[in-house]
Amino acid sequence: MPRFGLILPIKAKGAGLDVLIEELGEEVRGAERAGFDAVFLTEFHQAHGGALVSPLLVLSWLGAQTSTIKLGTLVLAGPLHDPVRLAEDALMLDWATRGRVILGIGAAHMPPDFELYGRDRSRRQEILDELLDVMEACWSNNPFSHSGSFFQSAGHVTPAPYTAGGPERWIGAHGPRGLRRAALRADAWVCDPQRDIEVVARLADQYRAAAAAAGRPSKVVLFREAWVGDSRQECEAVWAPHAMKVHRLYYNVGVYRREFEPWVDEVRERDRFTLERLADGRFLYGSPEQVRDTAQAWLARAGADYMAVRMRHPTGPAHADTMQAIERFGREVIGPLDAA
Repeated sequence: MPRFGLILPIKAKGAGLDVLIEELGEEVRGAERAGFDAVFLTEFHQAHGGALVSPLLVLSWLGAQTSTIKLGTLVLAGPLHDPVRLAEDALMLDWATRGRVILGIGAAHMPPDFELYGRDRSRRQEILDELLDVMEACWSNNPFSHSGSFFQSAGHVTPAPYTAGGPERWIGAHGPRGLRRAALRADAWVCDPQRDIEVVARLADQYRAAAAAAGRPSKVVLFREAWVGDSRQECEAVWAPHAMKVHRLYYNVGVYRREFEPWVDEVRERDRFTLERLADGRFLYGSPEQVRDTAQAWLARAGADYMAVRMRHPTGPAHADTMQAIERFGREVIGPLDAA
């Protein structure tokens, strides 16, 4: 049975963060009622006008309003964090929610954020590996001592995690080193929303092969943009322009890459970066039947049983429309797939 998570926006154009946080509370409660397995926050810094920059803090507030839905990050910018502080914060949320935490983490990307935190971006992969070492030691419920290239720590982090071994860990990656890290150290691999489903399927095969070679289980999580309406045309009018703005930002900061998207050199002009070019294999939208069929096809193609969908973006759709889409996604997509 496939499971679905909901990725929340971290800012809203024209609304203060106080308003956004209240709206997210309503959306999370709506997602819990609709049958979503989890809600997730991304991590970005220095956004124009401000954004939600402390995902675990916000998730703790959201978790207090829910009882069953899981709370996660997709994904934390791992190298920016202190491993002991992050381990303790995740541990406290694990206890507060009785084990409902999913800690998604990645190597991060944005150069200004590395400058803000005083971290060496050129060594972000090494920093992430060492951060994971320290976090695992923190969750071992044993005294430890660590002296590495980036972190030095000695002590005994208490209490023991509510979840044995610590919260569930997912790793987002698209390069060979990151895929191998996910295979060896994570409970799941999360694909990027920029990669189309054929690229995701190829990367998933590499991840699964590395996990199998290490004798470890594998789990593939799809990160997709999604909306449900009466028709594709309606979704393209109401929702797609907002998703496109986010993906234009991704393109501008270099996240679309020639090795995965060989067409990147063809879209130097803004009017060539179109929905028609991006939607196939990336954007899940249309009538409930179209969304169900496409979701099933993508999950099968990637060998996945989990899809995290992002409906609302910083510029929209509006909160009220998002609430309706969440309810409808649960009733007309998740419900029938569960029944099937």
